[in-house]
Amino acid sequence: MANLMLCYPNRIGSAVLSGGAWVEALPLANLQDRALAKVARSIDLALTSTTFVIDFQQDRPIRIVAFVAHNFTLGGRIHLEFSNEDDFSELLLDLWADAWPGVGDADWDLDSLEWENDNYWLGTYLQEDIEGQTPVAPVLLDEEVNARYLRVTIDDQFNPASFVDIGRVFVGTSFLEPRINYAWGSTLGYEDATGIDTSLSGAEFFDRREPIRVMRFTLGHLSQDEGYGRALEMVRRAGVSGEIFVIADPGDQIYGASRNFLGRLRQLSPLEQIALSSADGPLNSMAFEIKELR
Repeated sequence: MANLMLCYPNRIGSAVLSGGAWVEALPLANLQDRALAKVARSIDLALTSTTFVIDFQQDRPIRIVAFVAHNFTLGGRIHLEFSNEDDFSELLLDLWADAWPGVGDADWDLDSLEWENDNYWLGTYLQEDIEGQTPVAPVLLDEEVNARYLRVTIDDQFNPASFVDIGRVFVGTSFLEPRINYAWGSTLGYEDATGIDTSLSGAEFFDRREPIRVMRFTLGHLSQDEGYGRALEMVRRAGVSGEIFVIADPGDQIYGASRNFLGRLRQLSPLEQIALSSADGPLNSMAFEIKELR
C-alpha cells in the first residue's frame, strides 16, 4: 500500500486552452468551469478533434493530470505530452495511459470472477462497476515534471456516444504526501441526497441523485515540515472551497475508481502537537474530512 497523496492546487483555472474541435454550446473553456455538469464536448472522435493544449503561462510543477466527469469508455486511452516549447519540438515527457486500468496495470483476482463475465479475460472493470458515481481518470507521473505546455489527446475511437465529454481537468502536484500514512480507522463512505416524498397511502417516491463520496482520516505522525509546511499550509490556502484531488493509494489500480476523487475540505481542522520523538523531533497530527465536488 502506497501512501496517500493530496494534490493541490489545480492549475487549470489560470491556464490558456486551445486546439481540438468542440461543440459550440459546449466549448473547451468549460474545462475551467467548476460546475462538472458543464462539460466540454468534442464534435466527433477524430484525434484532431479530441486533442487540446494547456498553456500554464509559466513553468509549473506537475505530478497529476486527472479528468473528471468524463465519458471515456473502458477502452479509452490518454496521451500526454509535456514541453516548454509551444510547438512541442522538444518533449520533457511523452506518455500513454489507460482511462481505466486494465490487465497490464492491475493484479485482478481472477478467482473472484466467473469465466462468463465480460471482464474475465481482460481483467478490467465491468460497465456496471463504473456507473453511479462521478468517473475520474487520474494519470500519475512517476516524477514531478516542470513544464509550461501540456498537450492532451483522448483516444476513444469506439465510444458509442460518438463524442468525448470532459467536465473538469485537474492539473497539479502532490502538495502533501506524508512519509507515514494515515492512521487505521479512516473511512470512505457515500452520502445520498436523494429526495424522498411519501404519499398519503405511505407509498414512497424518489428523486434519485448520485451519491457523494466523503473520506475521513487522520495523519497522526507529521513532522514539523509536514505539519506546518504542508498540512497547515494547505488548509490555509485551500480553505473550504479549494479543489483537492485525493489519491488514497497510488498503487491501487483495482479500487482506485472508488477511492480517488476531486473534493474539498469540509471543515478546517487544527494542527495538534502530540509527541516529542527523539528520532524525528516533535510530531503533529491533523484530521481531515474531504467531500467530493460535483
